[in-house]
Amino acid sequence: MAGIAILGAGIFATEAHLPALVANKANLKAVYSRSTSTASALVTEATKLGVANLDLYADDKPGHALDDLLQRSDIDAVIIVLPILIQPTIVRQCLAAGKHVLCEKPIAKDVKTARDLIGDYNKLYADKGLIFSIAEQFRFMHEFELGRKWVVEEKAIGDITQAHLRVWRNQPPVGKWYETPWRKMPEFQGGFLLDGGVHQTALLRFISGQEVVETQGFARQVVPHLPPLDTLNAGILLSGGGTGTISMSFASLRSAGELTLIGTKGSFHIVDGPDGFMLTLDLVSGESRSETVNSKGVELEIKAFLEAIKTGNAEKRSGPEEALNDLAIIESMCQGGGKVDLY
Repeated sequence: MAGIAILGAGIFATEAHLPALVANKANLKAVYSRSTSTASALVTEATKLGVANLDLYADDKPGHALDDLLQRSDIDAVIIVLPILIQPTIVRQCLAAGKHVLCEKPIAKDVKTARDLIGDYNKLYADKGLIFSIAEQFRFMHEFELGRKWVVEEKAIGDITQAHLRVWRNQPPVGKWYETPWRKMPEFQGGFLLDGGVHQTALLRFISGQEVVETQGFARQVVPHLPPLDTLNAGILLSGGGTGTISMSFASLRSAGELTLIGTKGSFHIVDGPDGFMLTLDLVSGESRSETVNSKGVELEIKAFLEAIKTGNAEKRSGPEEALNDLAIIESMCQGGGKVDLY
């Protein structure tokens, strides 16, 4: 069984990736963080979950830096859960050491950085059989797979003519996510719109089976504690010719989380509810369907990554090209619109 190391010991690594690895019975061997204190906290949580003898690596622990971890032949793969700006450098370092990589989203701070990273992977490492995947759990969640089945595989609503995505949140100047320094004072475009928004563009692309090829709209900062941008509203053009809207805000006093697709034969609607995502299909034929589904996306994406390592076949849904296209939509809207720089 492949030996796994977690690089990063922050909130999401501790609360999501660690239990997902345990649930998948992964062979977790080590954790790395920039400081011994944060790495120790993750080791403590791992012990509570039954993971024993987890080795600790940190920049302030002599002989136990990241380079030392990557020299270990019993560690085959890494899961990178680090700040957006430093992840591409760490990805390259891990690939150069011959490790399979699952890296948290977004793939990079901007399209150019993402393209350069993918180019290096394809040129230097893809032919060596190394897996490079991006951790976008929305493409593995059962509720979204069901929506894609209805819309893409069954073509239940016919040709898509409209797509409308709304994601409204209120991120106050407190809380565990806000107090993460690299989120609180972001040095990358979009701030929370990038970090959280790529989930939503992945959702739209996955369920519709189409690309957003052009956007036109407005982005701004509404509240002072969410630089550089916290709200955007845009018109979109889909690759199939349909049009629609994307509305995202992390400075909204009203909450929303929904996607509506309207087609020539009916409509599809999915909304984030208290018991999971509620999916509804209403067709002109009179047929209606409604289901509520709640799955564990990180657990499912970890399972897919472990299987990819085992078989040597990368999971396309986790491909870096998919993550680049998620990012490209956000970048286009943050910059006021235009043709989306798709892979």
